[in-house]
Amino acid sequence: MAEDTDQEKDLPASEQKIRKAREEGNVPRSRELGGGVVLLAGVSLLYVMGTELVSQSEKLLRKGLMLDRSQAFDTKQMGLKWVSMLQESLFILVPLFLVVFVAAIVANVSVGGLNWSSKALEPKFSKLNPISGLKNIFSVNGLAELVKAILKSLVLGGVGYLLIMQDLGEFAQLSAMPLEKAMAETARITIKDALILALAFMLIVALDVPYQLWRYYKGLRMNLEELKRESKETEGDPHLKGKIKSMQREAARRRMMASVPNADVIVTNPTHYSVALKYDKNGNSAPKVVAKGLGPLALKIREVGQLSGVPMVEAPPLARALYANVDLEQEIPGALYTAVAKLLAYVYALAEGKAHLLEVPGDADIPAGMDPAATPAAAP
Repeated sequence: MAEDTDQEKDLPASEQKIRKAREEGNVPRSRELGGGVVLLAGVSLLYVMGTELVSQSEKLLRKGLMLDRSQAFDTKQMGLKWVSMLQESLFILVPLFLVVFVAAIVANVSVGGLNWSSKALEPKFSKLNPISGLKNIFSVNGLAELVKAILKSLVLGGVGYLLIMQDLGEFAQLSAMPLEKAMAETARITIKDALILALAFMLIVALDVPYQLWRYYKGLRMNLEELKRESKETEGDPHLKGKIKSMQREAARRRMMASVPNADVIVTNPTHYSVALKYDKNGNSAPKVVAKGLGPLALKIREVGQLSGVPMVEAPPLARALYANVDLEQEIPGALYTAVAKLLAYVYALAEGKAHLLEVPGDADIPAGMDPAATPAAAP
């Protein structure tokens, strides 16, 4: 592990590491984006529906201040009236609550996506370590947060100052207006300025989102040792994989050798190649290769075949062609039908003691290009 920390992490995070981080609840998030979008959505709704909200609130206030004699002296009636007014006020604010709720959800999933993880809810006592807290304060991220806070103060403070200076003339005229008109004008100016401040805040968001993404992926970067270890965990130990493949090859070889005693003929090179053929006379399929080998394996096939009494025929061109062009348990191709038919006829004649009347397949029976050892014909 010490070796890992000494190496510079200059490799991008793998898909597996990003997926594991998401499973642990570690996803990129921007608090500034969430606050900015919620603020902008809420103020925008007030800007669009402000007049209606003020009108309904005014009606509700008038209704609350109007009491008849029975309500004034009956505490039960006062309680019912208070509950009714509370329900009506909540109904008035439902659009605002709904817009803010949707904006908060959209803002949080827009960076990092929707992610459910129970591990994110688990307590982490390492966060209570004061030494780690001090390190975070004086880290690069702490410096970035400080710069961001200063930038927010400068931008929002500067825009707010300009807005106040611009609205001074309008505020001075409010004293000459009727009360209801002055209140409506004050609300209009306040909501307008709040909307401008929310838009100014989105400038901070536009800088924070790329920074949070860069910081997130930088924190997941890997070094070469981590990448090798992850590759080993994902794909398995190369030595173990090699051993498994070796065992699979050995099992396939045993199955192949078990098929040799059931073969009808073994065609040989005679020393380098051995191919065992099986033909079902009662079926409609062509002969198929049940075993084949090269070098020591070829000798082993001949040894098993000899002990099992399987006929062996030396036909080097056909042996090489079958080995090169036909896989195990695969039927012979149509191009070799003539040569194999000639071979089987020779085997049947051999069993009847008439082999001297027939010939084994030769070079002329093998189509061009199928015998890897054949010499190309000279051009005329």
